[in-house]
Amino acid sequence: MNVSTNKKIETLRKLLVLNRIKILTLLSQKDTCVCQMVKKLNLKHSLISHHLKTLLDLKYVKTIRNGQHIIYKLIESKRDIVLELLTIINN
Repeated sequence: MNVSTNKKIETLRKLLVLNRIKILTLLSQKDTCVCQMVKKLNLKHSLISHHLKTLLDLKYVKTIRNGQHIIYKLIESKRDIVLELLTIINN
């Protein structure tokens, strides 16, 4: 396999983690802050933050400051990829 293929496989491996899928599902529906994710996903703040860091590093998620809150949202150019991935997983 070439370097590009290996990189894509590594990205998929990092995306296909249950809690990251939950976060991506939530973000595909609505931009949100960690405090709302804690309530909706019933996960600890620190765990969500850990997974968000990975998604930020992969450049699938970005942040926007809204007063004291940091809002997370899908990067538009990745939205179709995420939606396709979620469709495959949910079928």
